[in-house]
Amino acid sequence: MDRKAVCRAAVYLLMAQLFLSPAFLCHAAETGEDAFSAEEERPTVTSVSVSPGTAVVSKNGTCAFTASVTGENNYSREVAWSVFGQTSPNTFIDGNGILNVASDETASSMIVKAVSRQDSTYSATALVTVQASTCYIQLEASPDYGGSVFGSGSVREGGYAVISASPNKGFDFEGWFLNDNRVSQDARYVVDDVHGDATYVAEFKPVDCHITVHVNDSNAGTATENKTVKYGESITLEASPKDGYQFDGWTENGNTVSRDSKMQVNQITGDRTFTAVFKKREVKSYTINAHVGAGSGTITPQGKTTVTEGSGVLYTITPGDGYAIRTVYVDGGEIGKTSSFHFTDVRGDHTISVDFEKAPAKTDAGIGKKTEQGEVKDDPEKPVNKQPEGSEKEKEEKKESDREEPEENGAKEEPELTGTLAELGISENEARKLIEENRDEELLAGAQNTGDLQLTVRNDFMNEENENFGVPDFGKVSEQLLSKEEKLRMLQGGLPVSMELYIKDTEGKESEETKEEFEQRKLPGMRIGRYFEISLSETKGKDTEKVLALPKELRMTIGVPEHLKAEKRKFYILILQTDESAKQGLIQLADEDESPDTITFSTDRLSRCAIAYIDMETGNEETTEGETGIDSAKNATDAVAAIAVMLAAGATLLLLWYGIVKKRSK
Repeated sequence: MDRKAVCRAAVYLLMAQLFLSPAFLCHAAETGEDAFSAEEERPTVTSVSVSPGTAVVSKNGTCAFTASVTGENNYSREVAWSVFGQTSPNTFIDGNGILNVASDETASSMIVKAVSRQDSTYSATALVTVQASTCYIQLEASPDYGGSVFGSGSVREGGYAVISASPNKGFDFEGWFLNDNRVSQDARYVVDDVHGDATYVAEFKPVDCHITVHVNDSNAGTATENKTVKYGESITLEASPKDGYQFDGWTENGNTVSRDSKMQVNQITGDRTFTAVFKKREVKSYTINAHVGAGSGTITPQGKTTVTEGSGVLYTITPGDGYAIRTVYVDGGEIGKTSSFHFTDVRGDHTISVDFEKAPAKTDAGIGKKTEQGEVKDDPEKPVNKQPEGSEKEKEEKKESDREEPEENGAKEEPELTGTLAELGISENEARKLIEENRDEELLAGAQNTGDLQLTVRNDFMNEENENFGVPDFGKVSEQLLSKEEKLRMLQGGLPVSMELYIKDTEGKESEETKEEFEQRKLPGMRIGRYFEISLSETKGKDTEKVLALPKELRMTIGVPEHLKAEKRKFYILILQTDESAKQGLIQLADEDESPDTITFSTDRLSRCAIAYIDMETGNEETTEGETGIDSAKNATDAVAAIAVMLAAGATLLLLWYGIVKKRSK
């Protein structure tokens, strides 16, 4: 046979082997039982499996694995256990399949393997995930009213936490302390490599305010010494002039702030400087003009008398022979018959004059006659115990009589009505009674009409078409926050009150700190769509303060922003609050109405808020644990190997064909 024929036969033989080998294998499988029927039956292992296929084990914990061995002819079910990937020598698996994970294990995962003791070609594995411990970071503020702290919560072991502190007005941040040791002076502090629970304390220190006091002339007077007070405290400053000087007022930044020598400085919130101003006392003088009108007699001193301000002068009145005093006039007013008059603490010009009249002739019958008291009347013209007509005593008695007359007639005059009470025509006693009985709704409504009570609602999520801007019961807030006496003073017009509730859309300008606070505390699966703030300011007279909590819950409604509207979406309101110990908490409120366009909620807390939502149908499919484990990887490996064999066979055929063609060409 020639060479070409040999090559051709080899090719045909190889091709026949490739195509017929599957048939031969099938035939062998079909006839194998008969072929070995004559031989003695041998024990055979056909598979090994491990349960569970995947497991999560915590540090210092255990997990029991079981191995299932299948086979034929009285095969062995025993397996050998082993574990791979651990880092601690104290992590092991015993002969019963009990895995022990050490407390110092740092590996995140490991492999448990079971190998058949009869046939080591059969084995199975399981994937073990080591669960990291959870550590808790707690935060405290000292003092609790000194500021707010943020960042408390749980942290995975080995992770980190970002904590921050914000001092309240009037306080400075001193630092973060752990176990009484300062670990940072930065308000924002990153706690790295957390491996246990810890409590960090933010120390706050009240701001010191320095009050500096000057005098414009040390020779003119003295004033209170310089003082250092805590933020928000009050102080009284006092100035004392020296002889020949007088106090002219307190100045601050060149402006006069008070004319009183004792000045109260309230709610000090920073350094301030005051100056006590003194000036030489101006000596003022006034003129008193004295003269005699009708009749004969003298007034001493007579004519014009110059008197220094604050001093006085005594006038003596003496009738002439045969005359008596008829009446005395001071500044044009008749004061009656008096022989003297004393001007004291003179602060202006005055006049004094006297009229005399002839005295009645004396008779013998009246001389030496005893009175009922045993006295002898030497001067019959001078009556006993009789006040001059028009005297001061008579005037006072007449005034008292005029005041008593209405009471005798039973018509006691009511105080004059003012403010809202005057507008409503309700007496003070009646208003007080209504307030005591908590029946003052109409009174407060009347105060809103007169302007004594002003209630304002600003809601960025509602327009003017919505009555009361989504807070219809805001009027009840004044009933809760005002005391009974404050209500009465307001109704009398003596204490104007205004309250403003503001539901403010932050428009995406909220701080990263705020976002972090909400993200850490919201429920899993809940998303935040919008941040906003609720604030209430209350002004009584000239004093304004911010209200953080209401005595009772207030119902509010906000509109859902257009970009958040969606079908089958459930909305919530999240409110971040600070309790009495300055610890942060999160209040979750469900939507109280059925409208998809609005969210209604009731709360007594006024703070930072967020609109959150959960989509009720997500369409996510769950995957069963272990389905994509090591068996899947093995199947994929087998498939890749089969493809590689086919490619190799194809390459071999191609090379043989190429060699034959080349030889033929020769």
